Amino acid sequence: MTLLSYGGEYMAFTSVLTWLYNLTTARGVDPLQAYGFGFFVSAVYLLVSGVLAVPFGSLSDRFGRRPLAVVGCVAAGISILALPATALLTDANFVILAVSLVLLFVGIGHGTFTASALAYAGDISSSSNVGQAYGLVETAEYAMFMFGTPLGFIVAQLFGNIWTFVITGGILLTAALAAVVGMPERRRNADSTASSSQSGEVGKSDASLTVGPNSGPQGQIKLLYKAVQDSGVLIALLAIFFVSMGFTAFRIYMTQYGTSGQAVPFVGPYLISIMAIASTLAAVPIGKLVDLSKKRMPVLIVGFVIEAIALVAILVNPTALTLIVWSVAFGVAIMLVRIPQAVIVAERTQVENRAGAMGANHAVEHIGYGAGAFLGGLFVVSFGLSSLTSFAVFGAMSLVAGLVFLPLWKKLGLN
Repeated sequence: MTLLSYGGEYMAFTSVLTWLYNLTTARGVDPLQAYGFGFFVSAVYLLVSGVLAVPFGSLSDRFGRRPLAVVGCVAAGISILALPATALLTDANFVILAVSLVLLFVGIGHGTFTASALAYAGDISSSSNVGQAYGLVETAEYAMFMFGTPLGFIVAQLFGNIWTFVITGGILLTAALAAVVGMPERRRNADSTASSSQSGEVGKSDASLTVGPNSGPQGQIKLLYKAVQDSGVLIALLAIFFVSMGFTAFRIYMTQYGTSGQAVPFVGPYLISIMAIASTLAAVPIGKLVDLSKKRMPVLIVGFVIEAIALVAILVNPTALTLIVWSVAFGVAIMLVRIPQAVIVAERTQVENRAGAMGANHAVEHIGYGAGAFLGGLFVVSFGLSSLTSFAVFGAMSLVAGLVFLPLWKKLGLN
């Protein structure tokens, strides 16, 4: 389900922006403005998928992982399938509004199936393989991050944008079917909660967290609050925020660098793909390391240190070899942070509030993306910092995060 849902979404995204550009310019919008509108509708998608992951994650806690995963995939799939109808609109403003609405529902779908998938990985894991479970989830996401966009571009070149929407919408509906077949619920009642600590299940054992079938929204909010006030969960949320800022800085600048005249030949355009390949290949081995070592915080701290070094070093007298080496190091560092922090959230929640906590995790991740993009622009445009200096600042942030987490690891008694 995770692989298909991310695949359909990422394959469609580039074609959606191309579709918007073509429709608006054909209706008299200036090409530069049409390009700018792509940023605005993308912002709607990113903000919605992050912010709404919290309430939809709580709904997943209340009604189950499978129903919400299915709803998310269906919402995104039907929205993309409906996109060709926007060609019937004759006014550019209505086109922009309609495409924004489509991406709004895609964002709702993304936030819903992401929170459900992350929670489900914790639900079906034991304490001995939870790291591998989240390694597989990250592998699916980063594999589609790496291949989804170019696959969507190839499909669009071969068959056109409309057929791209049909194919990707179909993939998302297939993901919904995969959720129906492959995501049996793993929920427990109050009687079984107390005994679950002996079963090897991931998470806390706390009978006060059990939700009755008639529990209202207030009860669910209390469960979510109880999850996010946990010191370990708060540490994990801070970790995903800082690593997401660094990731965005790397992704945005290296994308621009790869297409600029400054880029090292044959390497520059592929740095993001190199980073993503490294992350994808490293995810499961890092998950196994987390499982075998039973250490979450040390792995996370090492990840921040490596990220800081990579951000500072990659633009110092860059050559083809150093760009590749530091892109690989950065990709591995991202997983050294993301996997243990997800495991921490899973272990310090339980079935009844895990998806809400994972939704909060996803929301903070997207806030980190936005903050990284904003600060990157601020450093360069307003403060006049060079790219090297800007990367050094982001690297310093990552290093400080790692150093702050070091004493907290022992003080809070985290693994």
